[in-house]
Amino acid sequence: MRNTKWIYKTYEKLDSNINFDKDILSILASRNISTKEEVHKFLNGTIEHLPNPLNFTDIEKARDYILRIAKENKSIWIYGDYDVDGITSTSLLYLGLKELGIDVNYYIPLRDEGYGLNKEAISHIKEQGGNLIITVDCGISSHEEVEFCNSLGMDIIITDHHEINHGIPNAYATINPKRLDNIDSFNLLAGVGTAFMLLLSLFEVKNKKEEAYKYLDIVAIGTIADIVPLVGYNRIIAKYGLNLLKSSKWLGLNMLLKRIFENPQEKKFDTYDVGFIIAPIFNAAGRLEDAKMGVDLFTSEDHVKCDNLIYNLINKNSERKTIQDEILEKALNKIELKNLDKKNVIVVAEENFHHGVIGIVASKIVDRFYKPTIIMEIKPQEGIATASCRSIEGFNIIEALNSFPELFTKYGGHAGAAGFSIPIENIDIFEEKINSYAEEVLNSSDFIKPIKIDREVSFYKISYDLLDKLSFLEPFGFGNPAPLFAVTNCKYSNLRAIGKEKNHLMLNLNKDEVEIKNCVWFNSEDMLETIKSSSELDVVFKLKLETYKDKYQYKIFIEDIKPSKEKINYNKEMINLYNLNFPLETVIYTRRDLSQIPLTINFKNNEVNIFSGMSLVAYLDPQIQYILKTLKDKYNFNFKVKIKKILPKMENFNNHILIERDYDFKSYSIKPGDLFKDIKQYLIGDFNYNYIQKNILSSIFKEKKNTIGILEKNRGINTIIKTIGLFYKSIGKKALLIGDELDSHLDNFIFTNNKYLENYDFYIYLNKKPENTTNNNILVLSEIDIKIENFNIIKDSFVIPKNIVFLENDEDLFSQKFIYSKKLPLEEKISIQKTLNTMEKIYSTKDILVIL
Repeated sequence: MRNTKWIYKTYEKLDSNINFDKDILSILASRNISTKEEVHKFLNGTIEHLPNPLNFTDIEKARDYILRIAKENKSIWIYGDYDVDGITSTSLLYLGLKELGIDVNYYIPLRDEGYGLNKEAISHIKEQGGNLIITVDCGISSHEEVEFCNSLGMDIIITDHHEINHGIPNAYATINPKRLDNIDSFNLLAGVGTAFMLLLSLFEVKNKKEEAYKYLDIVAIGTIADIVPLVGYNRIIAKYGLNLLKSSKWLGLNMLLKRIFENPQEKKFDTYDVGFIIAPIFNAAGRLEDAKMGVDLFTSEDHVKCDNLIYNLINKNSERKTIQDEILEKALNKIELKNLDKKNVIVVAEENFHHGVIGIVASKIVDRFYKPTIIMEIKPQEGIATASCRSIEGFNIIEALNSFPELFTKYGGHAGAAGFSIPIENIDIFEEKINSYAEEVLNSSDFIKPIKIDREVSFYKISYDLLDKLSFLEPFGFGNPAPLFAVTNCKYSNLRAIGKEKNHLMLNLNKDEVEIKNCVWFNSEDMLETIKSSSELDVVFKLKLETYKDKYQYKIFIEDIKPSKEKINYNKEMINLYNLNFPLETVIYTRRDLSQIPLTINFKNNEVNIFSGMSLVAYLDPQIQYILKTLKDKYNFNFKVKIKKILPKMENFNNHILIERDYDFKSYSIKPGDLFKDIKQYLIGDFNYNYIQKNILSSIFKEKKNTIGILEKNRGINTIIKTIGLFYKSIGKKALLIGDELDSHLDNFIFTNNKYLENYDFYIYLNKKPENTTNNNILVLSEIDIKIENFNIIKDSFVIPKNIVFLENDEDLFSQKFIYSKKLPLEEKISIQKTLNTMEKIYSTKDILVIL
């Protein structure tokens, strides 16, 4: 069993006015996106929602100065960093300024020079005739270097996004989203996002704002690679930039994508492609050699040069992987040999640990042991070691380093990641101090890895409909992670170890008459025997929609597994099924175009499929079959189908269809009494109308009186409305429901409006007094006591049995044994009604009032 704890995210009550999948809305709500406005902005944010760049302090000042010295033909140098954020930031400004006709050069330090500005590089730029340095992704903490630049008679503009720990440097202008005096409060931009704001202001003043957006693919790569939260402006940048990748304007990038992806012009790029495939190739140059290779590839217009650069970058990335694997193996061996995993903080320091990959190694060790990890490269000739730190939730690594700054020659970073240089003689002292510090701030539970689950989901929901709706939440990444789902009580089959080292597991999962094959769990060989000894599994996983031979496939990537301990909660399963939002979208595959063919849903031989007349047209997914079959059997629901769109593919036609609830009522009865029986059977099955419903309907149809019904909504108001609406529709007449904030589904049964309209045969007023009481055929339904002259008043009267315990909502019922909800299957509700008075205790929402 893994040392993990499952935590289900919580959220406030969902906004019932948002008509969207409840699972998706709950995911957003758990991420503090819950109001209708917030949800709309998140789902529909576009580049038009990016900020006015002048809302960031000093951008206008920097913009005007750049344009002024460019007009004077003075030399501008961009000073970047050797990671992907720095490479993309440098490339972005270099290309953008060139496009505006500005003479510009760039400088990126080698990794051996260290992060950020250094005096030797500044001197070099001065010797090359530089007049202005624009930093990207660095400079905010370089006070001494900025003063040195000023002393040489060069101006400097800083664009950076790192924390402002020691005030603003004495630069000509300092642009940083973390400045407290910015008008815009969004402070999470990457270095490349900050540089883009400066570039956007330059393009705007030249009336070329729209042309600046073509750079967003470069901005997206740097943003995603730097692992800033993909929320707000970052999400818009990433979303728009990913879409641009398939048709990138930059020759080198375009050629690289064609080299590493099949048919990139048709691919839907995601953050995985950037973070784990594209970015490491650019990063490898900065880690092992010279990051300028990455800038050259972004900015070159020479096919031969780009081809050579791509060859070298890919080789460097392969070399980086080899070096990384070797260092990881050595680190793990030392951890095992010295039992370092038993300490609060894992510290491994060795010679010949390449400083370009130790951060990746530290991350992998955190993943394995879930403890703060620090990997150091010892450099005997220099008398120091350089370190990369990665941490766990609840342990702020930079705060830990702040506790003993005297040990380091320099250090910096964030809560989850940091780096430092330290004299070799201080390493043992550091290891002792950091473990003592961790002993004080952490307890044993902090070393249990939290698995934060967005939503428990029914297995039958893992279908095109859910995965398509999940795509609205993309792009996923840090700050907006791919949702984690949990499913309980799964059977499994075909369990096997896979991979070259047999260190991954693959299995098929089965539940609800649905099987999803080839579910993968990476680096999980240690769980093979645990799974084998379990008959049912609870599984946490991520979902992905893939295609194979022009058909969609639903892929499960497992995050954790535990043997099931609780039995299936039948009531919970049924209520969740009842709560499904329609229409459901799915895809059927045919060899012919269905656009002119009438389609129906056919229930036959325990299968549910798409027919035209008596002919089978296409098969439905097992997930959709299970949903439709169960809802028909348990709730007497009916369904209809319509085509949303048809996409011709090489292998087939992808027919996207919408499956909707069919509310059409058909009766061939002629006598009113028989018609009412058909309507009752259609609406409530073998239930009977309750006391108040019977009396109101009798007053209208038998006594032919205008009527006032005084009753609570939960006593069956909607059933009364539907009965009247269906009766008048069936005899070719019209009834109108008048009220405010009416349930939208009532439109399927009766005409609705918020005010009186002429020429209807019957009027129902819901919590409103009629404007005209001279008409016959009026019903007023009210939750408060009212009187109208010449109206028959019927007041509700019922006794609530003492064995009923009322709860607020359906979710509160799930932990109880005996419950009532209108969302239970019809047979269950009838059984409860018959035995209600004999039960010791039953838990219910106010739904139960309708059967009293």
